[in-house]
Amino acid sequence: MQYRKLGSTGLDVSILSFGASSLGSVFRDINEEEGIRTVHAAIDAGINYIDVSPYYGLTKAETVLGKAIRQLPRDRFLLSTKAGRYGVDTFDFSAKRIRESLEESLQRLNTDYVDMLFLHDMEFESLDVIVEEGIPELNRLKEQGKIRYAGISGLPLDIFPMTIDRAGVDVILSYCH
Repeated sequence: MQYRKLGSTGLDVSILSFGASSLGSVFRDINEEEGIRTVHAAIDAGINYIDVSPYYGLTKAETVLGKAIRQLPRDRFLLSTKAGRYGVDTFDFSAKRIRESLEESLQRLNTDYVDMLFLHDMEFESLDVIVEEGIPELNRLKEQGKIRYAGISGLPLDIFPMTIDRAGVDVILSYCH
């Protein structure tokens, strides 16, 4: 497996990552044991970055992933999850909900921290809420050691420079581009 530095984080990330939405039966029903074996096979193949969200399978993906990674040494993988999107049309980027969401995710994932926490599909919220409430809460969670790096994610590329111009983040997750 090849690895690359992730920006200025210092993290060495495998060039292939494991997107764990499938563990939530997003694309088809999965057998939980098969999902757990798949996570272990990915790690054994050298994939060291796993991304998930409470939105994927309405917490099922995090729950299955938590069972899989509970069996692995924490230093074998980098883990990211998300906050802000919880259903097809359910969004809440308030500081309180981000904080609660992370605590819920940590319990499902059976870990004390995540390497990255992303504000999920932030284009569905006003930029003011993201910049004035969401990102500051991510920074508080970093100070508490519950996340290592703060990030934003979304589909339209123009949301990233508009956000970064107003508030810095450590990482960006852009999909489908």
